[in-house]
Amino acid sequence: MAFLVILWIILFGTGLLAYLIFPLFGRAAILPEVDATEARMQTLSLEREQSYSALADLDEDYETGKLSEKDYKELRTELLQETVNIVSQLETAAKTDVEAEIERFKQQKRK
Repeated sequence: MAFLVILWIILFGTGLLAYLIFPLFGRAAILPEVDATEARMQTLSLEREQSYSALADLDEDYETGKLSEKDYKELRTELLQETVNIVSQLETAAKTDVEAEIERFKQQKRK
């Protein structure tokens, strides 16, 4: 009888240990590997959308009279500059991404 209890504890303990450890080591197999370039593109796209939203909110605040013309022009100039930087980074990353895809295609074709 004691043997069955010990066997049950060992089996249960092993199962519990596997359940607790699996998320730590099994994550790489579950989650797809994200390319650094793709992650950067997603981040830049999100920043672009946030920048567009901020510009729209700024225009709305000015139109409703919440901002003075001076403040509006200053903030809009800053936001537009940030937006231009983000969009140019996106374009540069897109060109680089296309060139990388072409290189990968060439490598696959050679094999």
